[in-house]
Amino acid sequence: ELYSTEETKQVLRLSLTEFSLPKFYLLFGISKVKSAAVIAFRSSYRDRSFSPGSYERETFALTSLETVTEALLEIMEACMRDIPTCKWLDQWTELAQKFAFQYNPSLQPRALVVFGCISKRVSHGQIKQIIRILSKGLESCLKGPDNYNSQVLIEATVIALTKLQPLLNK
Repeated sequence: ELYSTEETKQVLRLSLTEFSLPKFYLLFGISKVKSAAVIAFRSSYRDRSFSPGSYERETFALTSLETVTEALLEIMEACMRDIPTCKWLDQWTELAQKFAFQYNPSLQPRALVVFGCISKRVSHGQIKQIIRILSKGLESCLKGPDNYNSQVLIEATVIALTKLQPLLNK
């Protein structure tokens, strides 16, 4: 048995129940269905009406990502207590940092939020990099206020900095 403690099993049960609630569908960007399985297991063979352009894609808010990340972090930390040599969180943090500091309009804002939520320590150099990203986002917004990607990047950096600030030395 992978997870030995009753406490870990309880965390997993509660999390599974919570993720099955309709209010969590919205956080995962699938609020317009009665069951998450409808979307997760839909295929073109079973449902001919489904095609990439045939449904309205819902936006995935960064605040939703923050909530989902914190929920997944809670699950991971509960499981890690039962596995002494587990490096899952270190690997996740490393990947989040890699994508957070690499320019990519689709992934970078999300990676910044995840990095902010899961980091257990932060260096001044990392904070400087996030502030540079914020600065570039602000510059881009000044050039054209309709730049949606810049606004998302600004929001992501603010969320990340808010989460990371308590980790800094006084």
